[in-house]
Amino acid sequence: MKLLGLGANVLRLRATGQNRSANTCCPAKLREPQPCCPKKRFWTFKRILSFSSLTFGAGVYTGIYVSQNYEVPRVDDPQKLMERLNEKMKELMDQTKKK
Repeated sequence: MKLLGLGANVLRLRATGQNRSANTCCPAKLREPQPCCPKKRFWTFKRILSFSSLTFGAGVYTGIYVSQNYEVPRVDDPQKLMERLNEKMKELMDQTKKK
């Protein structure tokens, strides 16, 4: 957008017979301010949705590939995992109390 505005200013100067390089190396003062382009948000709804679905699809594909081609042990039931977590937390708490 800025390049188009700069090109328009150069054409305007040439049409009026002025040469901007004769006076200085800097561009001439603009007679009218250039319109500002409003900033667009990068993470729009469409991008979030497409990025999330792409990530989810890649995860599903990777999980299927790994489960078919490698021996992956089964994960314990959530109750057993919580019991193991509680035991580890008790051990850590006892160790910190002893110190």
